[in-house]
Amino acid sequence: MLRKDVEFKTSFTVSQKPYRAKLDQNESPYDLPEEVKSYLMERVREVAWNRYPQPLTYSEVKERFAGEIGVEPERVALTFGGDQTILSAFLVAGGPGRRAVIFEPTYPMFRHYAVATGTEADVVVLGEDYRPDPSHFKGKGYHLINFVSPNNPTGNLVDTEVVREALETGALVFVDEAYYPFARVSVWDDLKDYPNLMVGRSLSKSMLAGMRMGYVLSSPEVIGAVEHMNFAPYNLTHVHLVLFREYSVIKPHLTRGADTVISERERITSFLRDVGLNPFPSWANFVMFRTDRHREMYEFLADYGVRIRDVSGLPGLSDHLRVTVGRPEENDLFMAGVKEFLGPGE
Repeated sequence: MLRKDVEFKTSFTVSQKPYRAKLDQNESPYDLPEEVKSYLMERVREVAWNRYPQPLTYSEVKERFAGEIGVEPERVALTFGGDQTILSAFLVAGGPGRRAVIFEPTYPMFRHYAVATGTEADVVVLGEDYRPDPSHFKGKGYHLINFVSPNNPTGNLVDTEVVREALETGALVFVDEAYYPFARVSVWDDLKDYPNLMVGRSLSKSMLAGMRMGYVLSSPEVIGAVEHMNFAPYNLTHVHLVLFREYSVIKPHLTRGADTVISERERITSFLRDVGLNPFPSWANFVMFRTDRHREMYEFLADYGVRIRDVSGLPGLSDHLRVTVGRPEENDLFMAGVKEFLGPGE
């Protein structure tokens, strides 16, 4: 009854232990203010819930959202979360008889969607540095080349010139910029004139994880293909469309929250460096670090009430952990737990 080419197993999971600081899922530590939520829910109440979202509404909302992010409407597609931006790349450029390349360690959904769409995918393991090189894709005949910038969990950016060389191959080049709010630099700025560039972004990381909102930037041709494969606007709910339409109300809060996260990210990085835990420079809302006692530390912190992420199971990261940047008081708790684990003198 079920496909034989898929190993069906437990879905993506995280620890369910009680916590004092939840620093394991790269979420924003801040929520929208209650008065903003109340305003947005009033707008949702005004919509007829018994009617499907309509194409005209989608077009109007997209135009308004595009204006807020400074892009032409025909170069934007609205999606159900950042994951749908990744799936969209495989839907429009992958599939049976077509080839893609995935660089790891990275977000596991890339492999998942390759399998789901029947795309033949070569996986290139780069290890903790995550530095794709043109030799990995030039002359290989790929239809889809995938990058993540900043990459999860390594936190570093992909070289824009490497992306440019990928574009020159003629493949669809998908760049996942889910953590753009914390990096504030984008390949889109320099490479948007390439018709085969496709950038995926998420609003989940900066404050709206529970709302599952994302968007694609690309050429009109690719955007048309994405919207066709996603059956836009039916991939979205009225709630999504209201939030996209009212992005001007939401945006200042997202920006302020990201400003604090960026500042706290540097504080955590300095702390980890000071205690000898080998942090990796990060442009995202998390910091990866290395320790030969990674499992002991992970379990100690969980018992201490601080949930971080053990990423040692990802290719090339046998002794690495990742901590999401939280509120200052949560980060203080993380640092106190690390100090207690390391003991006197650390």
